[in-house]
Amino acid sequence: MKYSITLFLLFVNLICFSQSIKETELIGKWRVEKIVGNIPKMPKKDQQQKMDLLIKAFKNSTFEFKSNHIFNLNINFPELRNIMNNTHWKFKSESYIMIQEKKYKDENKDKYELMGIKVLRKEGGVFFTMTESPFVLKMKKN
Repeated sequence: MKYSITLFLLFVNLICFSQSIKETELIGKWRVEKIVGNIPKMPKKDQQQKMDLLIKAFKNSTFEFKSNHIFNLNINFPELRNIMNNTHWKFKSESYIMIQEKKYKDENKDKYELMGIKVLRKEGGVFFTMTESPFVLKMKKN
């Protein structure tokens, strides 16, 4: 009985507190509302300055998922913008998006991934977590 109650509560928790997102819901432009969570401090001053610039750039960025699977990251950080614009996005699961160069769009291997985005709908919001960074972004669809 105790086991059944625990399973039931776990199931309710998953339904109530996080929901998957459908591929068709992703299509469009998403802007960052805010960065949530703890961002670690960098050990060196120059590294912290770069991190601060990156945080500022992400706060004003938009993610664009086109229906033809072209992805654009509109961000005021040229190094990242140049790599991430006009790339290919692939919906790998209900909560994971793989961004890759267009020439590798038919490949499913992680080694061709430029960036991974975990997507979570929780507490009335949609959150993107980039797998290569400490940022959790609360997003708003335009």
